[in-house]
Amino acid sequence: MRLSRLLESTFKISHLGCFPMGLSGLKPWLLSFSPTTLTSAFSSVTLGTALSWYLNGVFKPVIYVVTLIAVMLAQAGVNLIHDYVDYRTGVDILYRASGFMHRPNPIIDLGLNPRSVRAVGYFFIAVTIASGIYLALVVGFPVLILGLAGVLIGVGYSEAPLKLHYRGLGEVFAALAMGPLVTWGSYIVQTGIYLNPAPLIVGIPNGLFTLLILLGSGALELDASRKVGKLTLVLILGLRRVKYLVYGVVALIYLTLIASALLGYLPYISLLTLLLIPRTLRLAGPLLSGDEGEVRRRWRELRLLWAGPFSVRLIILAILIASMIIVKLMPWIP
Repeated sequence: MRLSRLLESTFKISHLGCFPMGLSGLKPWLLSFSPTTLTSAFSSVTLGTALSWYLNGVFKPVIYVVTLIAVMLAQAGVNLIHDYVDYRTGVDILYRASGFMHRPNPIIDLGLNPRSVRAVGYFFIAVTIASGIYLALVVGFPVLILGLAGVLIGVGYSEAPLKLHYRGLGEVFAALAMGPLVTWGSYIVQTGIYLNPAPLIVGIPNGLFTLLILLGSGALELDASRKVGKLTLVLILGLRRVKYLVYGVVALIYLTLIASALLGYLPYISLLTLLLIPRTLRLAGPLLSGDEGEVRRRWRELRLLWAGPFSVRLIILAILIASMIIVKLMPWIP
């Protein structure tokens, strides 16, 4: 018998249907999509689109909206599938039993039916694939291949046979998908240009913020992951080594922004983003101790490492877009 069946009675999980009626029934579903995390999709799609306008003078509003909806639905679908798998394996039940929580599980905390959660997740993935087919017809077949690769990473993040997040690979693949891959794809559907390295490089910081977020959640779930054998990157490396990884990730985020400006992919005034380095380091503070006991004591701060990078990423996006607009309007500004 699965661990989730042994413990679910403790949490009094109800079974709301897949198609709730009324606003009271809709609210848990909206929360189940993890709205905060959807800013990752928004940031990368918007960044790729902004680059197409800044570097190539191309902006197609309809394509942008279709791409944005598709990627946000894909991320919401992946979130639901991941939460379903973490419920079935017992990770999220043990995590809540420890007294920690950084975001609600739709089954445990919101009372949604497990099978419905998984079904809605795959429905969103199906809509994403349909959107990808439309974009492929407009832009070209390779776009569909790129989109399907992203879907494979998303579903394989939790589901068998890949189960990337259970084998120490989830954090890296999620960073690649939500950073360079989405930014590159969003640039391609606007311009039809595949070989420009600019969106791949400029998209790296977004992916690294995703990695930071997952390291934070991995530290919070460390005990639960250990008990069920979920091999997160934090569990594999240990908090002492993760400390050095965090320093490296933060450094690479801002070095990539500097390199992007030097290569002409971003205006030099976009380097105002470097002012956010202290804030990023403060958010990562609990992980920089390298001590498991210290991390436990500072778990409330660690929750900020899960939520904080979303806002920092949006601030960076705003600075980048503002700098592009300023340089377009006033070309004499570097």
